Amino acid sequence: MTTLAATARRHAPIFLAAAFALLPPAAPAQAQKAGGSITVGQELEITGFDPLKVGVYDTSTFTAAAAIFDTLTTLDEKGEAAPKLAVSWTHSDDYMTWTFKLREGVKFHDGTPFNAQAFKENFDRQKDPANKCRCAFYITNVKEVLAPDEYTVVYKLTDPSVNLPAVITIQSQNNVVHSPTAWKTKGDDYNRNPVGTGPYILKSWTAGDRMVLEKNPDYWNKGRPYLDRIILKPLPDAQSRFASLQSGEADIIWDDENDADNIMKAQKDSKLAVHTYKGSGAQVYAFNTKAAPFDDVRVRQALVMAIDRPKMSQAISNGLSRPATNPYGDGSWVKCKDDGALPFDVEKAKALIKDYGKPVEFKTLVTATPRGRMIGQVLQQFWKRVGANMEIEQVDQATIPPRAFMRQFQLIPWRIVDLADPDPQMYANFRSGSPLALANFADPELDRLLDHSRITADPAARIEDYCAISRLINKEAVWFWTFQNTYYALSSAKLKGFPKMYNGVIDVSTAWLE
Repeated sequence: MTTLAATARRHAPIFLAAAFALLPPAAPAQAQKAGGSITVGQELEITGFDPLKVGVYDTSTFTAAAAIFDTLTTLDEKGEAAPKLAVSWTHSDDYMTWTFKLREGVKFHDGTPFNAQAFKENFDRQKDPANKCRCAFYITNVKEVLAPDEYTVVYKLTDPSVNLPAVITIQSQNNVVHSPTAWKTKGDDYNRNPVGTGPYILKSWTAGDRMVLEKNPDYWNKGRPYLDRIILKPLPDAQSRFASLQSGEADIIWDDENDADNIMKAQKDSKLAVHTYKGSGAQVYAFNTKAAPFDDVRVRQALVMAIDRPKMSQAISNGLSRPATNPYGDGSWVKCKDDGALPFDVEKAKALIKDYGKPVEFKTLVTATPRGRMIGQVLQQFWKRVGANMEIEQVDQATIPPRAFMRQFQLIPWRIVDLADPDPQMYANFRSGSPLALANFADPELDRLLDHSRITADPAARIEDYCAISRLINKEAVWFWTFQNTYYALSSAKLKGFPKMYNGVIDVSTAWLE
């Protein structure tokens, strides 16, 4: 290992969603049992899997993707990159070229061979400007992918990437590998008929009801998976999800600290288990800086300074939510001594509103759920106190992403997810010209910092860049951070082999029933 790589490893522990096909058993003292079926209660209905159609995967899609597809690399229990579809990798001295040797003999569910050409076609399809995929912005740092022989893939980068093997482990729209035969033959229908190399095969999918995945009998990792069947059910209402777990209708459900009562009930129930992971990233809100009144920095700063995060945490989660003032979180290797956070200061906020000199009236999107309404009402009270009138606009959760991408909002909730490296999320969310830069904010210094942070391989320099980025975003109040990402899953105590929830993903692809 080079000195640079060793330094990066010491400074940059990896926190990412992981598929665990090659990992040691989560519970080595217990013998895994084959067979059985489980039901997963999910937060959202899955809209599809074709990157050209959906653009970006959400957390519910990640769960299914972890079962249907594989990625080149995964993470071991120490959070370090480990083999999956790739068995080994090397890099050039300048970290601008990464070469991956692929696993031989792997086939997609439709019988198509997995090889370097198939991987290259996946990449080229997303990168092609003619396809206009929102997913393409997450791979702008990849100049091209080459397939010099059947089992070798070469990444040619525009900038150095010390952490590339770890960054590409997340089961995202960019990293999971689809069968080229399937998308070419199915056309528009491929979105709801995904074909991967993963441990489970899509058997059926009834919109709004359930997705049924069945064991891949020809999976390359012999002996895996353990379960015969996984059923994914969308249950957007948190109380309905928890009730389904208590009744035995679901075996594991997604949850978060906003449902503190459910989490505490599960902790006291010997028939249930609580899984938690404190990640990087944060829950955030984006101002549309091109829409009044948020085209004025004074208004944005006033609203941020009016938020009492500890009181908000107590109100919505009995204090479980951990206040955030930057997008990195406890799980990130980026630690800032000074992140430029605006202080909680009601009088200063009132003064800024008064200086603005016009009525401050706007709408905030919230999900049409008890949790969404509660958060909206808490923010509404904070802002009313300083002279700002906020109207709550309730929408279905699935409506949030398209409204965000089309900039049809004044203020919208969002999330910075866990990644092994801040670059993909930060560059996509804040670089001017990015289709995912929701705030419509452009600043030459911010662009310079984002560009520099991805071309230097010095961890200390990158940390300073990211802290400077945070200071600038906080000063301009482009976005504001509410709470750090803490992920929860509640399950039957009989469900074993459930791994850490890197990136908040409920990955049940290696689970088994006691």
